[in-house]
Amino acid sequence: MQTLAKTAILATLAFLSTTLAQTPPTGGLRPDTPSDYAPHASNGKTFNEFWTYQFLLNGGIQVQLNLSRANFGSFKDPVCGADLAVMNFLGRNAFVAREYPIKRFSWSPSAARLEVHDDIWSEGMPPRSHRLFFSTQKAGKAYFLDLTFEGMTPGVVWGDGVFDLPDNQKMALYFHIPRARVKGRIALDGDTINVRGFGWLDHTWQTQFAPKLIDAGYRYTVTSGRAEGGYFFQKGDKVFGYGIREDKGRFALLNPTGLTAASRASWGGTSVPKRLEVALEGRAPLALLRTEDRQRTSFMQELSSIERFGAKMFLGGELMGFRGAGLVDDAAPAIFSYTVVKR
Repeated sequence: MQTLAKTAILATLAFLSTTLAQTPPTGGLRPDTPSDYAPHASNGKTFNEFWTYQFLLNGGIQVQLNLSRANFGSFKDPVCGADLAVMNFLGRNAFVAREYPIKRFSWSPSAARLEVHDDIWSEGMPPRSHRLFFSTQKAGKAYFLDLTFEGMTPGVVWGDGVFDLPDNQKMALYFHIPRARVKGRIALDGDTINVRGFGWLDHTWQTQFAPKLIDAGYRYTVTSGRAEGGYFFQKGDKVFGYGIREDKGRFALLNPTGLTAASRASWGGTSVPKRLEVALEGRAPLALLRTEDRQRTSFMQELSSIERFGAKMFLGGELMGFRGAGLVDDAAPAIFSYTVVKR
């Protein structure tokens, strides 16, 4: 397979884990550490790891950016890469994915610099300092992002962050930047905007591909007021993952026990919750309402029909992505990134 939408495929693989968390993390929430943030030991031929950023900026610009490394077993050689999704930028959307040989991936602990290419990297250990840089050209189009983080809320993790899953699989989820102010520049095809606004960073790794093991993954982030967000995974009537919510200056754990789609909408042969209700352990249910879909993608859309067929057979399905704006509990403004597996 050539350098396709690649990391776009990878990006969603990273956060979608296996079927059901037989054993969730133990204990409560704790502060995250540099070892949580750093790349984790790559164990197994299908180990994947992703650092995912969410932004809501002036003018309603929404951005998602993933830095990643992934192993594909016998399907293809290991790679690292990044993908950038930009929405509502001067009235248009854009998406680009780049992939590179795994030897390009590097980590410098002293500078907390994670790099997949000379022009695609992050640097600085949250919450002390952090910067994200992305610059590339593809198919005659140029993409640029340079954002500096300020006022970062310290990150948190549920226990060790690791879910022990069926068939000896594992998945981990960390929230490194639950809330921050960001400022810098974004450019598409020479149109440059100075931006500032809200930023978020979460981080996952998993030991197996997603489409064979889950039906959907739902990520949301509150963008104003309290710091809150989460990433919930569903397989049939089973659910795992977790969220966090700021309450009286401290973070509370949002442990999901069930997901119910009160209403749905269809696109591309998939059914996506319009209103998703999340039952929580020891708390009132959480309601996630999609109010505006800003970007809908198939993560195999750049593949030829033959490549798509092969990828679907190997991965176990096609990943359909939905990004946009919404409300939490019908009040708090939020951005969302949902992924549904098309069988």
